[in-house]
Amino acid sequence: MAIGTGGKRYAEAFIEDERVPFEVLLDEDGSAAEVVGTKRLGLVSLVKPAAIAAGIRSTAAGHRQQKTGRRPFQLGATLVIGPGDELLYADFEDHAGDHADLDEVIAAIP
Repeated sequence: MAIGTGGKRYAEAFIEDERVPFEVLLDEDGSAAEVVGTKRLGLVSLVKPAAIAAGIRSTAAGHRQQKTGRRPFQLGATLVIGPGDELLYADFEDHAGDHADLDEVIAAIP
């Protein structure tokens, strides 16, 4: 499952364009992000070398940012939550493009 910051039309387009094979929920008011404790993008994080490198890699791979959601400065997180609300894995983005290591995420899934 994914939780996104955009509106319904944006989410529907994202699911179709990216062929997302799982459920996508919307956090339009930011309450889920607040509960989880995700960070917000600041000016300093925009110019970090790691953020610039991530942008170059993403552009070179053909990815383009589409329409931004209602909270364009909201950074994401990847969580694996097990039975009984047990947190099995957590990775919080420090800048745009700072995504969780997919192998670590998959390894955390019971």
